[in-house]
Amino acid sequence: MLVNKNKASGFTIVELTIVIIVTSILTIALIEGMNNYLALITRNNASIDMSASSQNLLRATTENLLYGDGVRQTNSISDANAPIGGWNTSNSSFVIVIAVPAVDSSHDYIIDSSTGSPFMNELVYYKNGNSLMERSLANPGAAGNVLKTSCPPSVATTSCPADKDLADYVTSMTFTLYDQDAVTTADPTQARSIKIDLSMNRTVFGAPIALSNSIRVTLRNRF
Repeated sequence: MLVNKNKASGFTIVELTIVIIVTSILTIALIEGMNNYLALITRNNASIDMSASSQNLLRATTENLLYGDGVRQTNSISDANAPIGGWNTSNSSFVIVIAVPAVDSSHDYIIDSSTGSPFMNELVYYKNGNSLMERSLANPGAAGNVLKTSCPPSVATTSCPADKDLADYVTSMTFTLYDQDAVTTADPTQARSIKIDLSMNRTVFGAPIALSNSIRVTLRNRF
């Protein structure tokens, strides 16, 4: 009996259907696993970025407070782009005004001959949407002042650089002032230490990531 060697062989319809179903299930499982892995990695990276951002912000704020002359109730240096009524230190409006010495290009204090003390610049921290910004106010009387008054990014120019974006995803930055007896006070001129609480929140792949950080600073310089 002769055998036809050219007879075609292959999958039946049932077998092919089973292969397609199994392959689809495995593909879906693989894609879902990859998406879950990507989401986990992305959330972890976002959490790390937020943690680093909060620490850098608190560190920079601490340095300014230690280097400066404390907190002011309102800005004394004119700011054409300030809110109506000027900048006022207030937790409810997320604003804090910090006085820092004016320095020249050699990083030396610029001294006011009439007082014997350094001229003071002012740094204003304020919240804009989900970003914490820094407005620089340069003392106009300090000759050789390296600091320039900054402006909102929408109107910034070469002579008035844009405000610094210190951190994103900020929900709140509040502070508590303590006097020399470690009693809370609402008067910035009486503050001898400050506790800063920073809260951040970000949504990644539909899941919220919350972070809170705080630091307490003892003020050193009183010019």
